[in-house]
Amino acid sequence: MGDTNKASGVGDARIKKREQIVHAALALVNAEVSIGFDPVHSPLCAIDIVMVAGAPWLKDALERDYTKDESGYKKIGGGANTPKMAYFFRSAANLMHFLKRQGLYIPRGGQPEPAIGMACFLDWDDRGRFNFAPDRSAIIITCKEGCIEQIALPQATDSGYKVKIVTIIPKSPLDLAIIGYSDLP
Repeated sequence: MGDTNKASGVGDARIKKREQIVHAALALVNAEVSIGFDPVHSPLCAIDIVMVAGAPWLKDALERDYTKDESGYKKIGGGANTPKMAYFFRSAANLMHFLKRQGLYIPRGGQPEPAIGMACFLDWDDRGRFNFAPDRSAIIITCKEGCIEQIALPQATDSGYKVKIVTIIPKSPLDLAIIGYSDLP
């Protein structure tokens, strides 16, 4: 992992942070929550993979950013979209808004290319009236030739949600759902 990052001019601190994030994401694989999980009110847990892998600095940074751009976050999720609700930190739309404000978000096809340890954002075709873009976030586990090869992603199961390593098949619906990626602060 480090050699590829060094070749692209990425510093040692960023490489170390990416490695920590991948290590944390891999530790969450097979973690699950039951069908009774409430995505709005339940506390953050293992399936909130990007927030957990980026803890504690990511949650703290997102909360500080809210104080600087309260109206921006309320435009995304309404008046209840505040750090007082677990959903605020679970929302991929809030996370993407924050990373854009930090200048870290890269739309798909942008430069630099995606790298192991970055978060990636997925947006499936219309999922109904309350379809906030993006739908989900994940952690990039492997890349090959500038393409995301595997991600750690919470997936729906018969009994709830479970964190899995998912292989991205080129041109598949999952591949086409990836809209961007970002280092975490």
